[in-house]
Amino acid sequence: MVYMTDILQLPMKLAAVLYSGVQWLEAITMIGAGIYIDRFPRKNGRFRPWMVIGSVILLAGMVLFYTAFQIPVWAKAVVFVLAYLAAYWGYNLMWVAYRSLLGSLGRNAQDTIMLNSASAQMGSVAGLCFSFVCVHLLNGFSTPERGYTMSALIYGTVIVGCMLVVSRITKPFDNGHLCAREPAQKPVRLRDMVKVFSPPMRVFFLVITLREAASTILPSLLVYYFTYVMGTPELMGTYLSVITFSGLIGHFLGRRLANIYGKKPMFIIGSLAACICILMMGFTSGAPLAFLVLAAVKAFFEIFSGAFIPAFMMEIADYNEHTIGVHARAFTTSIGGTALRCSQILGGAAASFGLVAIGYSSGAAVTPEIASGISNLMIYGSTGIILASVAVMLFYKVDPAVMREIYEQRTRLLENEGVSS
Repeated sequence: MVYMTDILQLPMKLAAVLYSGVQWLEAITMIGAGIYIDRFPRKNGRFRPWMVIGSVILLAGMVLFYTAFQIPVWAKAVVFVLAYLAAYWGYNLMWVAYRSLLGSLGRNAQDTIMLNSASAQMGSVAGLCFSFVCVHLLNGFSTPERGYTMSALIYGTVIVGCMLVVSRITKPFDNGHLCAREPAQKPVRLRDMVKVFSPPMRVFFLVITLREAASTILPSLLVYYFTYVMGTPELMGTYLSVITFSGLIGHFLGRRLANIYGKKPMFIIGSLAACICILMMGFTSGAPLAFLVLAAVKAFFEIFSGAFIPAFMMEIADYNEHTIGVHARAFTTSIGGTALRCSQILGGAAASFGLVAIGYSSGAAVTPEIASGISNLMIYGSTGIILASVAVMLFYKVDPAVMREIYEQRTRLLENEGVSS
């Protein structure tokens, strides 16, 4: 949003419409990526080739939409939308393939949690490192415009390199029969994909949409909150470092508690605790240190919700495959990813149109009333949606006995294939 309003100089209302509109199309490309991967498996792997191909498309598109060309406003909007969609087609191909492949590595429920927790921990380490350089990277070039373009180039190049490494080390596992009844190279029929919308999938789709919408509202408004409510815009870099470090620590306890008490109970407890932290943030407008402490505690508890979303999706993929008999792991994963995109649509729309509703306009003076509106929008909007996600999560049910049978069967398959853990 800051890039669109302050760098591209798009009018606030146009930016709000684009920010919401492109994410509807982005959600469509996520579903499309799942269908495409399941329909067109490649000879050298079902998932690995699409990770690499997608990362290259992402790099090209991201550099384009983070480049402020000297063209009319309407043309900037067109370039932004087209390049954004290209970038996210690549991202979604990469993301669906990566998550689908990760789901075939575990032998039991504990493996699924550990794999996703380790993946998230490494993401936290990368985020922590990036938080120390992000502001300097953006401002370290001749102009802010150049900073965005170069940051996108560097970020995208790192992604391509990482996907090449992941593709190499996961090669022994990219043969779909280890986690499926269907032959690894057999395309999935479109009419069979509809069957993956089982009761657990339908419930969790709504849970993800609501829970992650709250996680979109808060960061979308934080730059405005730090600038106009707390008067400390430089706090954003510190905030990123604090929550990333707290999340990194949280993973060590999170995966152990989830293995003891289960993912669902810890999801509910963590979400409720995060709500309490966000509500208390509303009383710290003049106390940056207290705000950062609460942010750290919130990030710790959110490990039990956001970080376990991929583990839930893998569980549903395994459950659907062995109860329904359709090998559509990429499509199943893409449904979870689409829920994440829908959450961004919901959260982004609430944040951007909320700013319009309270009278915020780029370049105009921010009154105390508008500053108060920003605070209320961020605090109460986030907590309300989190509480709604907790209520829906109560209806999520997967039979533990079925899951034990699934993982026992997979262990036997892995042992017969001679694949090491």
